[in-house]
Amino acid sequence: MSKLRSFSILVLVGIASLATAASAPATVVTVGTTAPGTTGGSNTVPVMFFNAAMGAAGGTATSPVDGMIIRWRVDSFKGAWRLRVLTPNGGPSYTGAGTGAFETVPDENLHSYATALPIKAGQTIAVESTGEAWFGYTPSPGATFARFVPPLPDGATGDATTDPDLNFTFSADVLPPPSAALLLPAAGSVAGGTAVAITGSNFAEVRGVSFGGVPAASFSVVNEELITAVAPASASIGPVPVTVTTVSGVATTPQAFIYEGCAVPKLRGKKLKAAKKAIRKRGCLVGKVRKRDGVTAKTGKVVRQRPKAGRVLPPGSRVNVKLG
Repeated sequence: MSKLRSFSILVLVGIASLATAASAPATVVTVGTTAPGTTGGSNTVPVMFFNAAMGAAGGTATSPVDGMIIRWRVDSFKGAWRLRVLTPNGGPSYTGAGTGAFETVPDENLHSYATALPIKAGQTIAVESTGEAWFGYTPSPGATFARFVPPLPDGATGDATTDPDLNFTFSADVLPPPSAALLLPAAGSVAGGTAVAITGSNFAEVRGVSFGGVPAASFSVVNEELITAVAPASASIGPVPVTVTTVSGVATTPQAFIYEGCAVPKLRGKKLKAAKKAIRKRGCLVGKVRKRDGVTAKTGKVVRQRPKAGRVLPPGSRVNVKLG
């Protein structure tokens, strides 16, 4: 079995092992509660509702992580609603910190909507109604149901009106920024085409993978801790950073991907022995050696080479020379 074939099999086995090991639960964090509301209410003017505290209902009123809200849900609602982010200032005081797009909730069932709304650890989520709407809540000891009428604009600070022992029924999923940990393999040809496994965390809503700023030829998200990507071609030899971009941010692997190749050296005027040494030093192989009439390997010098000096080729590419 050839060394190349053996290496390829080892890489594939390694990627399969990483896929098996990277089957941890999803890293998305849910803020709020998905429990259905047991009591209904309505409003006829624009209003913002949120949970200042969850109490016995469970869940969390504030995000425990920085990240991006990628989806939100409402249950037992009707009307037009949009997601909001608030910064608690202590007590009833809050500051508007982000606004999503309005969605029309058609009935009293659970509905989910995609979004991309930044949130920081310690901030809370709210929903805002345009006016005529129905909403659901649940009696819950220790909870705090809060509202702003009219809704609090982004950048503005105000005191919310609160009702004790009531829990508002909606939630949002927060995706933390990604992190990248390991590349396998960490090197490949400048010709591109090397299949690389990238391990890390929070690989959801992935927008791109790049090698030295050049998009991967292709990539596939196996799960939230593993991506497989095909390295693009490179015009130069050496290390480049590998980055994974998600809706929540960018992660760079601690180790670089090393592009390997043959950097064709300038050989004109060199004796054959020195030319061969220079060729091998640059990751190339010595190709055909031709001589002009009367010239020997010891007396001749390189008068022509193919490929030309400065070319970057895949590892092991051959360089032909002519002595004169």
